[in-house]
Amino acid sequence: MKKKLFVGLFAFVLCILVVGCGSKASKNENKKKTKEEEKIKIVKAETSKIKYEEFDNGLIKLQIPKGWKVYIPKVVTYSGYSFRVYNPENPDIGYMFSLCTSGFPKSEADRAYFYSLYPAAIFGQLSAVDPHTTEGYYNAWAHNAKLANESQLGEDFFIVTTDWEMVENLGKGPFGGDILRGTYLNSNGEKMQGLFTATVVESGIDILLGLNIEPLKSYHNIILHAPDADFNEWVSILDYSISTLEFSDAFISGFLKEEASEVAAVKANAKIYDEISDMIMDSWNKRSNSYDIISQKQSDATLGYERVYDVETGDVYRAYNGFTDGYNGSKYQTVTDDMYTLTISGYIEK
Repeated sequence: MKKKLFVGLFAFVLCILVVGCGSKASKNENKKKTKEEEKIKIVKAETSKIKYEEFDNGLIKLQIPKGWKVYIPKVVTYSGYSFRVYNPENPDIGYMFSLCTSGFPKSEADRAYFYSLYPAAIFGQLSAVDPHTTEGYYNAWAHNAKLANESQLGEDFFIVTTDWEMVENLGKGPFGGDILRGTYLNSNGEKMQGLFTATVVESGIDILLGLNIEPLKSYHNIILHAPDADFNEWVSILDYSISTLEFSDAFISGFLKEEASEVAAVKANAKIYDEISDMIMDSWNKRSNSYDIISQKQSDATLGYERVYDVETGDVYRAYNGFTDGYNGSKYQTVTDDMYTLTISGYIEK
């Protein structure tokens, strides 16, 4: 009996020792992991540091990211009022707004015939907008923007969207135009991504030798743009800025004198761009994930990143290539495909 009791007590003591050692080992392991996590260098994404300031020139007022610039062309009218907001450290990040653009041929046949009669006139040199849709408008945009910069403005205001390609039609805007997701190449041949919207309007009839050559107009032209790899991070910031656009009473007065017949279509008032931005973001949030997954994976591979997330907070990070190979903790794990649609919180650097 005593022997059995002794064996039982010995087993109990041994069990305590084992558990105690295991607990101590576990604590040491946690300390080791904590120290490893502390060594990880995280740099916050630029988008997480954005603060806003007001721009007001007496005609328009809006909130822009602090330190950014507003570019208004030297030649501008009320009816065609245009501006760009951009990051001076990276002008590829920003947006372009133009209340109205006009003068576009309705068909290639109209353009070619007019050009044969008046080759020096800009109407015959512009690319036709055909079909008369937002996609048709932006298919012709690159050539028309370049021509407008050179022949009419004398400055590089309009964004030249070389090799523009529609990725996805995200649906209708508030005035009948579409909201398109697309890509293009900048002047350095680097891939950009953007959201594009415009409302193409047939403004009347002008018959010349049986052809309807009255040019098309387009209202509410907006392009939100950023490098392809970074557009997901910037789209909500760009959209917020355009949503704050307000026109002053002085602007409305000047506008009415120039475009009285088009006021119903344009509705230049303090609230309309808030409504447009809501529709842009609503459409964006309903976009297909397939392009995000493919393009973000490609950009990570090109730029030398791998993507991980913090299992405790859900924050997504771009980490230097090879991070997970040398990382033994559990806090950061490789993202799943659906996480490529999420914005990143920062970068893990060596």
